[in-house]
Amino acid sequence: MSQTLDASAINQIRDMSLAGELIGDLSKADCPVVAVPDGVKLQSLEYLRNGRFRFRGKMTTASVPDFVRYCKEYEGAGVRCFINADDMAAITVFNLGTLAEPGHADNTARLKLKKTAPFSSLLEIDGRKKGQKELAEWLEDWNEYLLAFTADGEVLDIKKAVAGVRQITIESMTSQDHEENDFSGKRSLMQSVEAKSKVTMPAAFEFKCIPFEGLAERRIRLRYSVLTGGDAPVLILRIVQLEAVLEQIASKFRDLLVAQFDGTSVETFIGEFSA
Repeated sequence: MSQTLDASAINQIRDMSLAGELIGDLSKADCPVVAVPDGVKLQSLEYLRNGRFRFRGKMTTASVPDFVRYCKEYEGAGVRCFINADDMAAITVFNLGTLAEPGHADNTARLKLKKTAPFSSLLEIDGRKKGQKELAEWLEDWNEYLLAFTADGEVLDIKKAVAGVRQITIESMTSQDHEENDFSGKRSLMQSVEAKSKVTMPAAFEFKCIPFEGLAERRIRLRYSVLTGGDAPVLILRIVQLEAVLEQIASKFRDLLVAQFDGTSVETFIGEFSA
């Protein structure tokens, strides 16, 4: 009497047959591995050994010196560093390999620069409308990083500059012109509004800080504006040519890493990499 095999038995026979065919191929693998009968899955035995079969991992830091030191300690043939200046980041791949002998590209070090507190505060206030009290307090909080200038370009004591921000007077002047002829008449109304201060009014500022940890100090010019259209003056600080400033910072970051790896086996490239 014949017996019908159910689906479970058929699957077991299939898995055993496939596992048997894989034994010969698995013996050629550099890393010990076995075929698990459950759906014929491959299971590495590396975790049973005292050490890994090969070194791999991902190091992440915001410190340029630590990133460079780590890369130099593990440098070797084929080590490549890819610099993304727009994101202020870089990644070094230690086992990228070559076209003839490609590596797994899973042993990396990643650098992502962090904005400093002064630079973050500057970007946050850039172009924002502020009241007198709010802007004056910001200037007082970051006074050690600031230089103030008069309209003539002379350096103004930062305390006097803050006082000039706090003591703003809005003067409004209205003039009327009347002209009458035999057959026509013309009337015009002109109004001018001017912001003044009882003390010397600042005309511009300069913010001096390290923008990102690991980079050099930079001087950033700020334009100071007073809007007089409302009941109270509205004050604005704006970074002069912000996009150009960010491009210069990115360029300095790129040049710094290229210089740090000069004379080593670490090759540098401008761009991104993904395996």
